[in-house]
Amino acid sequence: MACISAYADLKGVIVCPHWMHDLHAPLVAATPNARFVEFFLDDQVLNFRRLINKQLTFKNGDLILHKTSGLGFEFDEAAIKKYAGKTAWTKIA
Repeated sequence: MACISAYADLKGVIVCPHWMHDLHAPLVAATPNARFVEFFLDDQVLNFRRLINKQLTFKNGDLILHKTSGLGFEFDEAAIKKYAGKTAWTKIA
C-alpha cells in the first residue's frame, strides 16, 4: 500500500482501502493521504478475523488501533488448522 499511496499522493488522490481492516487500519494511520477504513463489526462478512488472535475494537465512531508494534496481531495456528484442512499449509523450518 505504501507505494500505491505515495503515487496517489503525488497525483493529489486520497486512498481508502477496503476489506481487511485489521491489516489496513495501521497503514491508514501512518499514511498522510489515507482517510477511511472499511470496518466490519463481526466476522460474518470478513472471516479473515477468525484467523488472527487479536481484533481491533470500535468505540464512539473510532477504530482503536493495537498498541503493539507491527500490525498488532498474530495468526492463530489452531484456527488456521481448523479452516485450512490437513494438507493446506507446510511449515518451513
